[in-house]
Amino acid sequence: MNVPISQLIAALLMLAPAAVWSQETAPSSVHWAYSAYFGSGWYSVAGDRDVFVVRMTPRWELSDATLDDDGNRAVGIYLKTPISVGLNDFEYDDPLDAVDVDNLSFLSVNPGVDVEIPINKVWSLRPYASLGYGRALGSNEAAWTYWTGIKSQLAFKSGELNWRLLNQIGFVGYSPNDGPSDSFWPIMAGLEFDYPLGSSDDKGQQMLLHWYTAYTSFENDIEFTGDPKGKQSITDQWELGVAVGRRESPIKIWFLKFDRLGLGYRTSSNGEMKGITFVFRSMFES
Repeated sequence: MNVPISQLIAALLMLAPAAVWSQETAPSSVHWAYSAYFGSGWYSVAGDRDVFVVRMTPRWELSDATLDDDGNRAVGIYLKTPISVGLNDFEYDDPLDAVDVDNLSFLSVNPGVDVEIPINKVWSLRPYASLGYGRALGSNEAAWTYWTGIKSQLAFKSGELNWRLLNQIGFVGYSPNDGPSDSFWPIMAGLEFDYPLGSSDDKGQQMLLHWYTAYTSFENDIEFTGDPKGKQSITDQWELGVAVGRRESPIKIWFLKFDRLGLGYRTSSNGEMKGITFVFRSMFES
């Protein structure tokens, strides 16, 4: 079964409800500094405030992580520069309106570095750190934003199914130019799966179906304000997602390259925080 990439992408995008794409302009309950960390997608707290974020992440590979049969190890070093833009409004029936400068709510740039360390054939560690600066457009509000932590990946294979056990502990925070700093500690456990989708095409390209599930506990609960009900404390997050990709090469759309393309759904255990995020990479590499 060979399915054109364009049809697969269209089908994935149709999984998102129309409400995700059409939001009333309103102050966001998800602070823009945290939005830069959470990545591209739509987020809502307590059902009355919404934020739409687009994050692009240029990457440069200084060295690739490898481990040969003789135990010779090479550490991978990857530079990243996440650039996050917040949108006040995103209309599904007129997406080009979102590009208007007047529709932008914030801009944040967070250069950082990932270091991948192969411990053995199945286990890898990935320390990471990022420090950047952002500004809420149309106001004097600005903040330093930062995150750091370490990820662990155990990779296994069962027939044609590849699956990975993922863990992460991190620290995320921001220091505004006016007001107190804030931070939280995300602790994550997740599973990722890859499985061939149909047969290879005439160019030998094998499509893969990727899906994942993850649970994150937020030590130092995240508190969101601006809701009529008062402060909303978010203690954790569940996430489930699906994507498609190619085994040997990235998906190319114009000048952009993607490891995979898909959607993920996020929700807190108390149901107060919900979101739909775009999936472009493995959780271990994102």
